[in-house]
Amino acid sequence: MRLRVVHVCAYFAPAFVYGGPPRSILGLCRAQRDAGIDLRVITTTANGDAELPGSVVVRREYEGIPVRYCALAWPRSIFRAPALGHAVAEALRDADVLHIHGLWNATVWSAAAAARRAGRPYVLSPRGMLSPAALAHDAWRKRVAYLIADRRVIQGAARLHATSRPEFDDLAKRWGAARTVYVPNGVELPSGGAGDSQQARQRFTLPPTSPLVLFLGRIHPLKRLDLLAAAFARVRERHPDAHLVIAGPDEEGYRARIAGLFDAFGSSVTWTGRVDDAGKRQLLDAACVLVLCSDSESFGMSVAEAMAAARPVVVTRTCPWPEIESHGAGFWVDQTADAIADALMSVLDDEQAAQDMGRRGRALIARQFSWSHAASALIDEYDTIAAGTVSVG
Repeated sequence: MRLRVVHVCAYFAPAFVYGGPPRSILGLCRAQRDAGIDLRVITTTANGDAELPGSVVVRREYEGIPVRYCALAWPRSIFRAPALGHAVAEALRDADVLHIHGLWNATVWSAAAAARRAGRPYVLSPRGMLSPAALAHDAWRKRVAYLIADRRVIQGAARLHATSRPEFDDLAKRWGAARTVYVPNGVELPSGGAGDSQQARQRFTLPPTSPLVLFLGRIHPLKRLDLLAAAFARVRERHPDAHLVIAGPDEEGYRARIAGLFDAFGSSVTWTGRVDDAGKRQLLDAACVLVLCSDSESFGMSVAEAMAAARPVVVTRTCPWPEIESHGAGFWVDQTADAIADALMSVLDDEQAAQDMGRRGRALIARQFSWSHAASALIDEYDTIAAGTVSVG
């Protein structure tokens, strides 16, 4: 009999305004479907400040994956969808395992409650939401939510799924190694050779020859764009023709709060806003280096995507990518403006060395970060907990 799995998340494709999580959950679902799993997704209609269009919702599928999109209701900020709990309960009647993605929202609370009532085991992927930096953001609200709901959600999980080694170590220490598993996200390797570096320059009106430094992610306090601004000021002292591209959706109006830090660079900075998959690939084809200096990341999908595109990366040690250093795919540095600037200048100083870093990064992704591996490893966990007698709190 085919294993039947229900995935639940507060937002799902095509709600890519939320950055990496909806993309990585989609990638996992596609790989598990291809591995023969009978799966479905239950989520909300959330799509940033708006909601997903009705044309998406009524199809009840995305790229061949069955999806139930449940309408949001007040308070939307906690992703409350009144119909979601019933939808999960209905789906669990003939399912073996529930897989919950994320924390701190009503979608998660409803799904876990449905699993308890149905006596079904569930896997919980916190996706970095239990890291110290993530807990510090809206800390008072999370303390209340933890006491009321999230503590029980965590305690009731049959497995805690970490996507990075640091996250695994933290979860295992706090919640028990026996039920914690490390399975990194997968990454799709771009097909073919190097893309056309001019496509992004034409589409986003970028200088035709300037070396491009690329940030790809949400405009959010955790991303520490203040450090990037300070680092870029130093980079321009040695490379006055360098151009910074900040690509990603603005979250809660944060761009307005930090835009002044970049004013001194004038036209040497481009804010693209949210980009689609084609735009992201075009920017990676054009970039000389990708930079990420977040306070925390559960995985850091943009880093993996840049390496898959054979681009060197500069990433701070607050992000879970020691492989960058051990495999010579770029620089894994302290979270300071000077360290970031020094690494960026090292990449821009030596084009041949940068190309070698990019090739090593692509080889690393091909060897260790495939979606088929991630799907297989989690299917093994599903089989184990579905076969046993598991208490779900």
